[in-house]
Amino acid sequence: MQLTVGETAPAFVGATAGGRFFSLDAQAGRPALILSLGALAPEAARRLFDEIAPLAAGAGLDFVPLAPVSPHFAAAFADPAGREALVCVATGDGIESWHTGGAAGAMAIDRAGRIVALEALDGACAAQRMIDAVAPMVASPAGRVCTSAAPLLVVANALTPAQCRALIEHFEASPHEAGKMANYAAAGAEHRLDASIKQRRDIELEPGSSEHDAVLQAIARAVAPEIKRAFQRDVGFIDRILIARYDDTGGYFKRHRDDALPHTAFREFAVSINLNTHEYEGGGLRFPEFDDNDYGAPAGGAMVFSASLLHEAAPVTKGQRYVALTFLSSRPG
Repeated sequence: MQLTVGETAPAFVGATAGGRFFSLDAQAGRPALILSLGALAPEAARRLFDEIAPLAAGAGLDFVPLAPVSPHFAAAFADPAGREALVCVATGDGIESWHTGGAAGAMAIDRAGRIVALEALDGACAAQRMIDAVAPMVASPAGRVCTSAAPLLVVANALTPAQCRALIEHFEASPHEAGKMANYAAAGAEHRLDASIKQRRDIELEPGSSEHDAVLQAIARAVAPEIKRAFQRDVGFIDRILIARYDDTGGYFKRHRDDALPHTAFREFAVSINLNTHEYEGGGLRFPEFDDNDYGAPAGGAMVFSASLLHEAAPVTKGQRYVALTFLSSRPG
């Protein structure tokens, strides 16, 4: 199976070694470590299972080991004490046979079922390294009672750390200009500077360039399916893609709507992908019609919201904030 980081893990059902029905969707809402054991002999698979299960539990990850339907695997995972080892068994050459180079394959997913890591594991040490790497990526703050919230979708890990860094480097190596605002005057559509409302530096990615393709593929693979799931909307068209930098010397975009003009009315969803979260202060996304909160996403994470919502990018107070920006729609603009 051609699985990639950022996309949603494939849905599957099966049964445990004890015959209990299992569905990956039933454990949604919790991060998990999925381990494909089909490449190993049953006895070796059981040893790896016993080594990794406590590591996953210690990191707060559900553990979902997969094995093919086989009397030998069933015997290896039988529990004489009557406790049922959670081994999901499936049929065919599907997800249970996903692995690399004869080793067991491990896939970590976040609470929304999106893949955050894919590795071939040859032992518990490799599993520990993977778990240590993904634990911060799937960690969530403690739950709290919310009396209001803006209708914002956050899609984590749309871009990898390497892609984020490459886009920042491309921005700094390219000629950039002051960000302009869409405007409509007597002569028709235009773009103009208005530093009282918007201050940032922009470049537009050239269609067909590696940078443009990286963002486009991330949106197609990771963001568009989540829009369908959250908002029941199929998006098939993308506007120009910008990389923007908000500086602490003046970086903000005051209250505005992204679809308020005749030539921007086609925009349905705004997409903002943070490239360097935690390397700056300020710069939160605000939705004053709903609350006074600052919204954000981890580096590589996309924030998606309706283009008709009033919003603003709060001033950056320290450092530089880099972000990839575009708009999506179900019809061409």
